[in-house]
Amino acid sequence: MKLMQHHIILNWTGRITGILVTVFFAAFFVGEGIPDILNGKGDELLQFLPFTVLSAAGFILAWFRPLWGGRLLLAGALLMAGYFLYFQDILMALIYGIPSLLVGLCFIASANKELI
Repeated sequence: MKLMQHHIILNWTGRITGILVTVFFAAFFVGEGIPDILNGKGDELLQFLPFTVLSAAGFILAWFRPLWGGRLLLAGALLMAGYFLYFQDILMALIYGIPSLLVGLCFIASANKELI
């Protein structure tokens, strides 16, 4: 029974944290990104958008299939961090990479009970 509780706690931790991360980045995109794109200044954001979509898709998938969604979140986190590391912006790599990485690890751990 105790093992099941860890599984549920990790799954809901990933879900709640994922919602918070998604809402934060979505608010940033709506508030800052859309006006820049409409004014023709959003080229850098448009290049970065596929990586965030990958993480968002992983989060949605993780609600139904935690293992596969967690893996997709990890892939998105590594790609986002790699994108910023390519431009030698370590702080942005950490800011964008770590939240998706941690949420993905929660989902993977909740799906793989052997890891708990």
